Amino acid sequence: MVLNGGSGNRMAAAIVTAAIICGVFWQCGLYKRSFAVLPHDEAYFACAGVLIAAVPIVLILSAIGNIPLLSIVLALIFGALGTSALHIRLHLERRAASAIWPGLDSITAGGWHDRESPSFRLSKRTFDVVVASVAVIVTSPVMLVAAIAIAVESGAPVLFYQERVGENGRAFTLFKFRTMRKDSGSQWARPGDDRITRIGAFLRRTSIDELPQLFNVLRGEMSIVGPRPEMVSFASSFMDTLASYPQRHVVPPGITGWAQLYLKRNLQPSDMPAVLPYDLFYVEYSSVLLDFAIVLKTAFEVLSHQAV
Repeated sequence: MVLNGGSGNRMAAAIVTAAIICGVFWQCGLYKRSFAVLPHDEAYFACAGVLIAAVPIVLILSAIGNIPLLSIVLALIFGALGTSALHIRLHLERRAASAIWPGLDSITAGGWHDRESPSFRLSKRTFDVVVASVAVIVTSPVMLVAAIAIAVESGAPVLFYQERVGENGRAFTLFKFRTMRKDSGSQWARPGDDRITRIGAFLRRTSIDELPQLFNVLRGEMSIVGPRPEMVSFASSFMDTLASYPQRHVVPPGITGWAQLYLKRNLQPSDMPAVLPYDLFYVEYSSVLLDFAIVLKTAFEVLSHQAV
């Protein structure tokens, strides 16, 4: 079918490939560890798993069968969404048995060891470089417009630089678009903060202010997904008061993350005891599959204006 059939047969081949990949994931039990907190989250894990597994299949079919790439990708996505309906049912059954708590008080020795392994580090770094590179290319026009708007409204500089704490407690300089007045100081931002400019309020609401952190990712200082990097002074305070806080530094900090998706965005220092269990949950179970699912969920919430 792939080599000799018409376009209909080629599309059928892509759909069959998608079904085979979904079946393999189902039989291997990979969906059982989706960690979906909400029923509809199963769709993100289904799509992430299938798309990751499908990369070599897409390349092979495109090379030998001349199947339109879009047809293959659409077949895989719809196949993933179809199987996710079954996983939502299983998720509801799990919730009926016991509530899902997406947090941990501490990571295990096994989890710590896995995060230090060369294979994990290589897979995470590869994922970060690929996603960040694509994102920089796609969002370059948006970043250019944002920079011009900031300069027109309040002048230079258009970027905000701040020292944050990263992997293994190392400090680095974080990049963001400046969303406050130049004389705003270093106090923790609050909802409705009068230091925020008009352009800054829009950039924060749409998360465009976070885009320069893609360059932090390419520099190896951050990851696409991980615990949010805190200011040095606050991190020192948290380490003195929260025994498990240093464990969140086992992985690189991220632009988005587990805690950012399931807690409000505008957090205060007093919220850290509630945030930390979510960060530790991510550290314990971190993987490319989990990162991909978090990226898909983040993109959907940003595009649908559900991010807070």
